[in-house]
Amino acid sequence: MTELAAGRILGPVVLERFLGEGMVGTVWLGRHRSLDIPVAVKVLRDDKLRQDGRYRERFKREARLAATLDHPGIVRVLDFGDEGGAPYMVMEYVDGTSLDWQIKRRKDPFTDQTVLRILLSVAQALRCAHAQGVIHRDLKPANLLLSSKGILKLADLGLARIEGGASLTHERVAVGSPAYMAPECFQEGHVADAASDLYSLGVIGYYLTFGRLPYDGSVQDVMRGHLAGSADFTLPTRCQPRTLALVRKLMAVDKRRRPADANDVAIEARHLLSGDDSSHSRKAVGSSGNSSDLADLTKYLASSSSEVDGRTILHTTTRERRMVWLILVAVVALAVIGMLYYGGSAPTAVSKSPPAASP
Repeated sequence: MTELAAGRILGPVVLERFLGEGMVGTVWLGRHRSLDIPVAVKVLRDDKLRQDGRYRERFKREARLAATLDHPGIVRVLDFGDEGGAPYMVMEYVDGTSLDWQIKRRKDPFTDQTVLRILLSVAQALRCAHAQGVIHRDLKPANLLLSSKGILKLADLGLARIEGGASLTHERVAVGSPAYMAPECFQEGHVADAASDLYSLGVIGYYLTFGRLPYDGSVQDVMRGHLAGSADFTLPTRCQPRTLALVRKLMAVDKRRRPADANDVAIEARHLLSGDDSSHSRKAVGSSGNSSDLADLTKYLASSSSEVDGRTILHTTTRERRMVWLILVAVVALAVIGMLYYGGSAPTAVSKSPPAASP
């Protein structure tokens, strides 16, 4: 395969800039030649191409699965092709950062409203995917992209599968990222399902709530933690007990104790956000409110930075802006007080006329 570089043409796209690299592919910023819009282009890595073809088929399946999902909270696939032996997919470009980057750069856990909005957002996206029989199987903050407009989008369906479909992974190999995997996924022969995705969402909620993962150490230590359900929910947090209860329910070791489906999670998160404790029906929470809900994400992630045309743009929160204004007002007030004080106490020069000459 020819070396990828800026200016190379892949199907309808001209590559412009390298964005990053994952376990399976490299991602480039490109421009669609006919639509004249920025797009993200994912290209299968050379080392994966040289293997037994399993990755090529998985890559192709990812494109097909993502193309079937039409939801504002899921990254859209616009095209797929093979140029000179290099399989690629063209996706909508999300101008922003991953949720993983946002979490790692913060010193404190997120607020209650933040955690609930993210859970609501991801649950809505999962509801759409699960309704089409698509199981993500690798849900984690690195696969959640936050746009500069505050819209959270689910990405990377490379390990996804369709319920009832043939698997492209070895049956005895656990699929996913151990830190976020459901306990049943560590058991031999188990096939991940919608409940497994909900568990991973619970781990994301835990990470947001406490600022750390529930289990760390070796893969064996992490696995034992998931299987035992020994996560510590007594750590300092800014979240309310009701939010902790939702996260705990999502992380139940027995998947029968988890919410029935992603729609239930979305309903509960929305009611917690609105402060409604009344009983509610299982009326579907659609995607119509997704954009308006997620636009508020910029309020608590406003201190983040984003890359625009190669420049780092720093954003400040409302609280930070208020503090700056208070400091400025205080400085001006002190200056005025100083001027009045010293101006009023300064000695006044009195001009005395010389005595009149005697006649």
